[in-house]
Amino acid sequence: MKRYFYYLLIMSMLTNTIFFIPTILVEQRFNGALLGIGFSVISGCICIYLFSKGMGRFPGKDLPDIFRLFFPRWFRIPYVFFLGFMWFTAGGIIVIAYSRIIQRFVNPEFNLFVLIGFFLTVCCWLASGKSRSILYVAEIILVLNVPFIILLLFKAVTSPELDWDAVRVMTHYSTQMPSFPIVSTATYVFTGYVNWVVFNREFSGLVLKHTWAIPVTGLLVMLSSFLIPIGLHGTIGVESYVHLWVSTADSLRLEFGFIERVIYIFLVLYLSVSLLFVCVTWHVGGELMKSAAQDLQIRQKWIGNWLPFIVMSILVLLTVQYFNEKQFLEVAKWWFIIRYPSECMLVIMVYWLGKRKGGA
Repeated sequence: MKRYFYYLLIMSMLTNTIFFIPTILVEQRFNGALLGIGFSVISGCICIYLFSKGMGRFPGKDLPDIFRLFFPRWFRIPYVFFLGFMWFTAGGIIVIAYSRIIQRFVNPEFNLFVLIGFFLTVCCWLASGKSRSILYVAEIILVLNVPFIILLLFKAVTSPELDWDAVRVMTHYSTQMPSFPIVSTATYVFTGYVNWVVFNREFSGLVLKHTWAIPVTGLLVMLSSFLIPIGLHGTIGVESYVHLWVSTADSLRLEFGFIERVIYIFLVLYLSVSLLFVCVTWHVGGELMKSAAQDLQIRQKWIGNWLPFIVMSILVLLTVQYFNEKQFLEVAKWWFIIRYPSECMLVIMVYWLGKRKGGA
C-alpha cells in the first residue's frame, strides 16, 4: 500500500518540473529561487508528515467521510466543493500546457481545440473509473517511464554542453531570501500526497517508512529541473524560453540511439505521465464533488458523476480561447499562490481531526 502513496508523490514531482515551476523559478533565479527550493523541501516534508499522521487515524475513510464525522453540512459541502474545484484546476492547467507544447513542437498545424478535446475525453473517461484501477495504471506508467526519465537526466548532467560555471554562479545568490510566490510555487512539487484524501478509503491504514527518501528525491528533482537548463542555456539566455524543459530536451542528442533528438523521447515519456496526473487529479476532484452532491441529496446520479467533468472541460476550452500563453502563465502563478495556504489549511485540519479521533 505504501508504494502507491510514493507513486503519487513521484508523479507530481515529474509532471510539474517540466511545466511552469522551472520557468517561474528561473525568472526569480537572482531573487531567492535557490533558498526557496530549500524552504519548499522543509515545508513539503512537514506537510507530508502531518497529513500522513492525520489520515492514518482514519483507515478506509476518504476526506468527505472524515468531514461527516466532525463538521456540519453548511461548512462541509461548500468546502468540499472548493477542494474539488482546486483539484480540477490542477489537472486543467496541465492539459492546456501540454496541448500547447504538442502543438508547438510536434505539429503547429494541429487544431488546439481538437487536441485539447481529445485529451479531455481520454482523461474524463479514465478519471471516472475506480480508484484502485487508477492506482494500478499509475504504477504501470511510472515503472515503465521513470528509468528512461532518469536516463535522460543523466544524459543532461553528463552533456559536454553543460556549463558548470553557470551552475556555480547561481550559488552566489543562494542567500537571497525568497518571496512567498517563490515558495508557494516550489512546494507544488510535493503536492501529490494530498491525492490520498480519496485513495485512503481503499486501504486499511497509512504508515510510511523510508521517509528520508522524500526530501532527498524532492531536492534532487528540483535542483536538476532548475540548474540543468541554466547550465545548458546560460544564466542569461535561459530566460528566453517559454517552455523551458522542452527546449532543454531539444538541445540534447543521443548519438547512438534509434532516435537522435531527445525531444521526441521526452515528449512521449511525459505525455503518459502528464495524462496520468490529469486523470488522478480529476478523479479526486470528481469524487469530492460527487460526495458533496450526495450530501445535497441530489437524486440524479449523472449530475454528481458527469456534470463536474462537463463543466470543467468547458472552462478549460474557454481558458484556451481567451488567454494566450503569457496570460495563462500569470493565471497559473496566482493559482499557485492561492493553492499553498489552502493546502496547508487542509493538512492542519486533517492532522487536527486525527488528533481529536486519537484523543477520543
